[in-house]
Amino acid sequence: MITLFGAKKMEAIEAAEHKGYKIEIHHDDCGESPRNWDNICVFHIGHQRYSFGDVNHKDIESLNKAVREAHRNKDIVLPLYMYDHSGITISLSPFSCRWDSGQVGFVVVPRLKMMEEFSAKIFHPLLRAKGLKVAQGEVEIMDKFVSNQVYGFKIFGPKQGDFDDDDCREELEACWGFYGEVAELIQECKGSVDWMVDAPKREREKCCSLYL
Repeated sequence: MITLFGAKKMEAIEAAEHKGYKIEIHHDDCGESPRNWDNICVFHIGHQRYSFGDVNHKDIESLNKAVREAHRNKDIVLPLYMYDHSGITISLSPFSCRWDSGQVGFVVVPRLKMMEEFSAKIFHPLLRAKGLKVAQGEVEIMDKFVSNQVYGFKIFGPKQGDFDDDDCREELEACWGFYGEVAELIQECKGSVDWMVDAPKREREKCCSLYL
């Protein structure tokens, strides 16, 4: 579809109708890498073609040196695996396909940083278990990024008058940078639509309460 001035309209990967409103889900091609966030873990990647880690090693010796240093610091060191076939996905658990998958690096959970973050004087078993959960969470959100599961949404109002063309709808809300499943995002958008639809009712209740 061509819009004004010849610009190509960004096609939605999924659309839904809810209470007369239209929801569109789009890929977010400008999504930020979660490794730029305030993380606890350190991702060490050793791959010739991919460099999505906090530290990207050019050779195996450099990678092994970093791992030995982490062990000396008594940090948690976890192997990181990648499956590479028509796109990539990463996990703390190995993949079943031995041809297109393998270990791509390590995830280090710094012991001292965990103690500082959770105000602990010692690295006790409960804190270690929490560190494993932190690592799992950071890998899962990074997997969404590397596997192109970053989305944005647009919500359009009801159709105007006798016009049956979706291009005549008014765009009411849009937001980007959602890492996760499309179905979950659509449910969130439906909640936003419910809020919009109920706005007049809330306003009436507010006005009535002023006279009580």
